[in-house]
Amino acid sequence: MFTYEPLPTQYLDASGIKQNVRNAVGDIRQPWVDLGSEFGISAFAAKALFALGMMRRYILSANVILKDLRHLGFLPACGVLGSGVEILGRCIHQDKTVRQDPISGSLERLQEGFEFIRRSHLPSGMVVETNHYKKDNGGYNADDLMNLRNLASHGGCLTKASPIKGDIELLHELRKAFYGIPIGETDPHEGEGPTKGAVDRYYETLASGDREMCDRLATAGISPVPLKLQAGAWPFDARIIVETKQLIEENLRLGRFPISGGHTKNHDYFQLYG
Repeated sequence: MFTYEPLPTQYLDASGIKQNVRNAVGDIRQPWVDLGSEFGISAFAAKALFALGMMRRYILSANVILKDLRHLGFLPACGVLGSGVEILGRCIHQDKTVRQDPISGSLERLQEGFEFIRRSHLPSGMVVETNHYKKDNGGYNADDLMNLRNLASHGGCLTKASPIKGDIELLHELRKAFYGIPIGETDPHEGEGPTKGAVDRYYETLASGDREMCDRLATAGISPVPLKLQAGAWPFDARIIVETKQLIEENLRLGRFPISGGHTKNHDYFQLYG
């Protein structure tokens, strides 16, 4: 599934992380070794499938929120989607301390994630645009989206105040950027779907054997949910890994995008204006 599979880092080893934090976190490799052995895959593949599966689950969770709450779900859906973007940023950030630190660095990870998902037709520095905030008047940059995510997650912003532009199309555009354009939807810039988004592009980067990106994931501070919260086993993590592996294999067999394949406009609730 992945042509280059480096062994994940055993302990947090970035120079910017204090020793007492490293000791408290402990071994972050062995769980992936154990989970990989359980399913006959490498530790790297287990870690990659878990990270990709969690990104997908955050997207689908935001979709469910919008299905049930409609416009009232705008803020919680922003928060959930932002968490998926932060996982992506943790996987790909060039600074190992930012990838590994369990305490700080969320803003740096968010910024990296938002910049990665940027719609390709927009200028550098702009992540998405809507009919109200087009590229001609600035659109949405990473700072705008980071501030909105912080507002949605804990009621406030950790950075300087900015004119956050939470218009109703924003989540729709973020879904396009992160999860692509589904079957049955037409985008004015990319035409009729399906069109891949950032999660599919990231999988393809790993699957192609991009050594730099694979090494970054291998050293990222990602571990399963603590055993003490799962009765001494990893049922949640195992389910994510198996589910994602089966999804990718089935989608590739059918000639679809690996992560978002099969997602249709009829299943999507990010289109609040529809």
